[in-house]
Amino acid sequence: MFVRGIMSLRILLTLSSLILISVSLSAEEFAVATFTRGKVSFLSVSDSSKLWKTLKVNDILKPGDRIKTGNGSKVDFLYQETEIRIQPNTDFTLKEWNSDKKVAKAYVEKGAAWFRVSNFKKGSFEVSTPTTTAGVRGTAFGVFFEEKEKKGYTCVCEGLVNINGSDFAKGSGGALKMGATDLEKNDYKDLITKEGATIQFREKRKEIAMLSRCLPCHKPVGWEDTSFTPDETYGKK
Repeated sequence: MFVRGIMSLRILLTLSSLILISVSLSAEEFAVATFTRGKVSFLSVSDSSKLWKTLKVNDILKPGDRIKTGNGSKVDFLYQETEIRIQPNTDFTLKEWNSDKKVAKAYVEKGAAWFRVSNFKKGSFEVSTPTTTAGVRGTAFGVFFEEKEKKGYTCVCEGLVNINGSDFAKGSGGALKMGATDLEKNDYKDLITKEGATIQFREKRKEIAMLSRCLPCHKPVGWEDTSFTPDETYGKK
């Protein structure tokens, strides 16, 4: 009985080690949830029950997984130095992820997501909406799809991003309405400083409603707006 108990203990320890190794490898290979707020649901591609579940910190984002956030909700994912921040009222799907080939593709059906990309080849990290596709040539950018407008937006925070075949630099962006053929080009330079969103930003927002999506990360300076929840994790990675 004693020998049998020892063998059972060894088997249990071996299985535990294999599970820990598997989790460790998965965490190194894919993006891991580092922060959640509010109601964040996900549909795992590997879950045969096809049931939506609550996403928690340390959950892993795998190819085929779909994420939905509610009002005031968000989730942050981190892979090495690459960040994915999914904002409130967003429907997001990770279409492809290959850490060996440094290739990733994601889809924002509605809502907003922000990305800071590292460890990927130029142009190999793509994020699409129903009307736009943004391929990274630089580092940080936001992708939005506004359902009421039926319009996809991309704004470039750092570096260079290719939007539907055209390159955009920091402080600029492109937008395309469903059914349209010409990409709308926008300039956001000097609207946001290190301190936050300026008075000029407030005025520009009247013209481009999508800019309100920037306020959780860039607080108003010299004016007020209580319609958003500040992103307490922005700039802390």
